[in-house]
Amino acid sequence: MHSDATALLCRSICVSGLMLLPAAFASPNRAITVTVGETIEITSSKRTCWFPTIHRFSTGEILVTVRMSPDEVHPEGEFSAYCISADGGQTWGQRYTMGAGGNVDAAYTQVPPPDGTLLSLSGGYGSPVAYPPGQAQTFHVVLTAYSRGGMEFTQVRDAVLRLRAPVRLEPMKLFDLGTKDVSKLEMAPMVTPQGAIIDGLNGDLLATVYCTAEKDGRQLLLLARSKDRGKTWDECGMIAGLAVSEKPTSWMGDEGPNEAAIVRLADQRLYAVFRTGQDAFLGQSWSSDDGRTWSLPVSTGLKGVAPHLRRLSSGVLVCTTGRPGPVTVLFNEDGRGGSWSHATELFRGKGTRYSDVIEAEPGKLLVVYDCVPYGWQPIPNSDKNAKNTIYGTFVGVQ
Repeated sequence: MHSDATALLCRSICVSGLMLLPAAFASPNRAITVTVGETIEITSSKRTCWFPTIHRFSTGEILVTVRMSPDEVHPEGEFSAYCISADGGQTWGQRYTMGAGGNVDAAYTQVPPPDGTLLSLSGGYGSPVAYPPGQAQTFHVVLTAYSRGGMEFTQVRDAVLRLRAPVRLEPMKLFDLGTKDVSKLEMAPMVTPQGAIIDGLNGDLLATVYCTAEKDGRQLLLLARSKDRGKTWDECGMIAGLAVSEKPTSWMGDEGPNEAAIVRLADQRLYAVFRTGQDAFLGQSWSSDDGRTWSLPVSTGLKGVAPHLRRLSSGVLVCTTGRPGPVTVLFNEDGRGGSWSHATELFRGKGTRYSDVIEAEPGKLLVVYDCVPYGWQPIPNSDKNAKNTIYGTFVGVQ
């Protein structure tokens, strides 16, 4: 955590159990000024309501996704939903289900195309499905295309993801089974499309995927390429990899590379930031050939999970992350990645500490995150007032 964050902690206030910064904060002696503004409630539930992501259509509408079911692996009943704002994030409509096979854990269009669509690539009900059955290298995944500001969508439930080597199979993990024997449950392939979908230099689509290799248990962070607008995807590069038994660097966590964010820089290189553990440093890597090869990963010096990156209209990069620390937004001033500053804390209440960010308009960000007062446990019936809530905080960047 950078030194800017230390001063911020001393000035935080608590509103309705929500730890927030004062209405305005300016970083001294820096080229960037960060102003923390209003926090609004997007949606809430007495049941599970967590792991949000946020996306903006080229037509101006903003879409926030949320998981409404437990945090499980290949569950029997995945339930995710989304809300829409038509006024820049100030007010939000009802929740709509994503549809059969829709899943909040997905790779989403990062830069919205001018046709008003937004793509989402997910594993469907928690995990991709081997097709044909009996192997663990080619899978059916779900491609969802949202349009009309989220009021209409089409879905391809048999889109194809092809990897260069088989992945490991593990039993599904259900929230209410605890430590009970799950060895007889359905085996799920350990592969997850997650992060961003961005344009390749030749018009293809690129998306990040993480998986566990069958051969040696190596955790791999891969890049997949689609030449047909998302109906088929083929592994085209490895961003980072780590075997369970190896520890090539002192900074990388025991999980190895997984949840990733990716962005195209002004000089056309690709830049990726990724999780390596629950309480471990985020890694980063660059590619100069549109994702086919990547530099040796190095530490960002930041700890967190599920980082999200955006390149702002000014060229500055913004990153959000949370667990193990508070929900924080950080900035890379030169737009090249590598060094992060202006660490601005937004929320330190109880939550999964998953977050996401968009540029709602030039110089104005909207950061989303969840507040879950009982953590991974359900809200007890005895607490009549508690609810799980998705919040959004506006952040100005000048």
